Amino acid sequence: MKEVLSLFKSHTAKFFFLMLMLSTIFSAFSNADPEVIRTNISLDVITLILYLFMLHFFIKEDKKTVFIVVFISLIVLAGSVWYDFLIGLPKYNRTLAESVRKGGFGENPNKAASGIKFLALGVLFFLEHSKTKKYLVITILVATIFITFSRSGTVSAVLILILGTMNNWKSTFQIDVQRLIKSFFRIVILFSVLYVALLTLAGVIRENFPAFTRGAAGERMDLLLGQSDKGVIAEDTGSGGGRGDLFLKYMDDFMSNPLGYGTGFTDDREFNSLNTHNQYLYLAVNYGILGLVLYLWLIGYGIKISISRNQFYCFVFYSLFVFEGLIAHNVFYERAVLICVAFFDSLNYGEKYFDETLKRRIYNEPNNTLV
Repeated sequence: MKEVLSLFKSHTAKFFFLMLMLSTIFSAFSNADPEVIRTNISLDVITLILYLFMLHFFIKEDKKTVFIVVFISLIVLAGSVWYDFLIGLPKYNRTLAESVRKGGFGENPNKAASGIKFLALGVLFFLEHSKTKKYLVITILVATIFITFSRSGTVSAVLILILGTMNNWKSTFQIDVQRLIKSFFRIVILFSVLYVALLTLAGVIRENFPAFTRGAAGERMDLLLGQSDKGVIAEDTGSGGGRGDLFLKYMDDFMSNPLGYGTGFTDDREFNSLNTHNQYLYLAVNYGILGLVLYLWLIGYGIKISISRNQFYCFVFYSLFVFEGLIAHNVFYERAVLICVAFFDSLNYGEKYFDETLKRRIYNEPNNTLV
């Protein structure tokens, strides 16, 4: 338990603890249903506990074991999406044709895409010196996210490919002017090959799964392939329930009360038909500007420490959270994402960091500089 308590030295543990405190304090004046409030507080407790024990696991276990855990996590989640796509679909009907997008164990397509991209990033960290395995994981990443028809997942996958290629897929920062010039041509080749592969996959889907050519699924496929007459954000505005509409609604709520409405306000269907679909506004509306500042601090500090400790994949991970916060409001409640948060923090801090902290607390040893 002393080792676990020493993990509070990490900035993410502090963030989760402060969020638990906020959800408890703000519950005092929230008008949300008591059941909703209890659920939010319980989820914050579970998130903190899971994070601490996963961080402890990733720090203490050997590299091979950690790789196996992250790799199996990716395969299980990606495999569940493919199972839903190939086998798990019920018999086709009109209702299904309008809504068919499967998320496997991710529960919905966007959550599945989020978990897959972050887990794949973790696996790629271990495959720095294996080109064949690395491109196999990239193929799994792109193909699986494509069949979720998640626009946000596709954008994140593109960012991972661009940043990874620019840094030559090294775990430390290798970007310079010469590499940038070389990587530009690699990126062009890589995306050309992937686009042709996606066109082929789209053709297979259209031929063997007719439901995906109609309704929302067909429109999303055309959009991802650049074959749609609609704009990228067409379905996000005007309907009242799109992300654009929700952004304007909750931004107005935040501006009306910057101090926050209390724990569970955006989750309560009595006050809101849909949640924010935006982590920034979720924290800002429920916990006021203080909640928003804490989330910005988490991302900013994560990027800063990744640069200072020369951890490129950690830098990519926290950079993606800038975008992730714009598309999801329950980022840290997703099991796969929470695994990745603990994994990348273990790279940033490492066992020596926490062991040294623990020794100082037990033996009152001086604070030696850690490399």
